[in-house]
Amino acid sequence: MAGKRYCALFGLFLVCWAGAVTPLAAHTLRLNTDIFPPYQVREGETLSGTSVVALECIFKTLRQPYSVRVMPWQRAIHEVGQGKADGFFSATNMQRANRFAALSAPLALEKWYWYSNRPTTAEGTDGELRIGAVRGSNQLAWLLENGYAVEQQVSSTEQLFKLLDLGRIDTFLADQRTLRTELTKLPPALRPEYERFQQYSTLGVYFSKAFLDSQSDFLERFNQQIYFCLPEIHMLSDDEHKQLAAVHDKLFNSWTERDEILSAVNAQNALHQNLNIPDIMQIDRQWRDELKKPDAPLINSVAGNSLSEWLSDQQQKSNNLITEIIVTDQLGLNVGISEITTDYWQGDEAKFSEAFFNRTDEAYQGRLEYDQSAQGYQVHISSQIRDPASNEIIGVLIIGLDIQRVLRANGLTGVN
Repeated sequence: MAGKRYCALFGLFLVCWAGAVTPLAAHTLRLNTDIFPPYQVREGETLSGTSVVALECIFKTLRQPYSVRVMPWQRAIHEVGQGKADGFFSATNMQRANRFAALSAPLALEKWYWYSNRPTTAEGTDGELRIGAVRGSNQLAWLLENGYAVEQQVSSTEQLFKLLDLGRIDTFLADQRTLRTELTKLPPALRPEYERFQQYSTLGVYFSKAFLDSQSDFLERFNQQIYFCLPEIHMLSDDEHKQLAAVHDKLFNSWTERDEILSAVNAQNALHQNLNIPDIMQIDRQWRDELKKPDAPLINSVAGNSLSEWLSDQQQKSNNLITEIIVTDQLGLNVGISEITTDYWQGDEAKFSEAFFNRTDEAYQGRLEYDQSAQGYQVHISSQIRDPASNEIIGVLIIGLDIQRVLRANGLTGVN
């Protein structure tokens, strides 16, 4: 029978253990952090916040005992580099930490915006704009690593609001959610007039490479549990859905009527008209097996056809807006691809079925997907391909878009 989980805060030292479910010989993971609401919050003698709660959920499932120490952010990082702790959180990707630690999949997804009181940008690093930042913050670390001159370093977001209002800085970079939380406590007059999207920033745990070397599968198991403990991280806002739809309609709405797509899909449907489910599963298995072999006739027959060449060319011309393109037949099998896919059959996935069986011709937007290797986000948008003569649905066009590039293209907006 599983034991209960206990967490206690001794001063600023949080100790957690899992009772009978934790082996006595298990290594207690030593983590450092600082107070950064809403991710790490001090509530009297309790350490709370969304990242703290997420870690409790993850480590409980992994049966991993751990402790958390609260200290200044720079010291929290330094101790991991010196081998005095096994990790620190919640952190964005930072060059100096990558030398001695590895970043987990996201515990939180921040949306970083530039905030200002006049329609300007801070895209250059030539020092023309006076930039402010919170001392020790992830935003400050990113600004300095990317060559920005930071005019003012302060201790809180509230001070940034005041400096902006007094005209002592021109702009600052902040997480939208954190900023809006702060604004609820301040006079409306301090609200910035403009915001411009900069990037998504993922916040995770940096685990020391020394610790990971001693437990080779730990990071993979940790990352897998994140998606069970934090399913809401992959939600898009209504405004983001609208911006994605606008970009897709403007750039790709006519693609389903192109001759190169229609002719290739019709030809494959004629070839596959007698396939049944066992046939499909067998061909899909062959594709996945070929991914591990140098000889790949099935994959090469798709990746090397004229439609795939055209799709690859369109992706290369998109300035990294497009992350991948897949054209399927009416069974969900690949007809053309811009990059090698992990499987041949898309028919069992939402990005095919939700579009193919949609009662309207509205494009289907998938969930926000995180690529751990690229540390970036994409969204698949799927559209029905209809035969112009019969109006029957003959396949699906699936386009992956880099969500950050979509939002950056939107420009300055007023702060709600």
